[in-house]
Amino acid sequence: MDATELFDLVSQAKNGDKAAIESIIQLFQPAIQKACRRTKPQERRDLEQHMSEKIIRAVYSYDIDSIPDYSRFVKVLSDSDG
Repeated sequence: MDATELFDLVSQAKNGDKAAIESIIQLFQPAIQKACRRTKPQERRDLEQHMSEKIIRAVYSYDIDSIPDYSRFVKVLSDSDG
């Protein structure tokens, strides 16, 4: 997936498309699972939910009127408060 496709998904999600937000979370699923494998088994579900929430918050806080920039989106994702 390229930055334009992600931008389109973010735009759709911000317009209320729940399938788009689910697609975005699925895009980040490999990174989520990798992080979960590094934590205790009893904490994995909480971590997965926390990371998914951060993605959702990043999507809704992303300035859609700015130039589409994947690295900026990832920075927003990493900086978003949980």
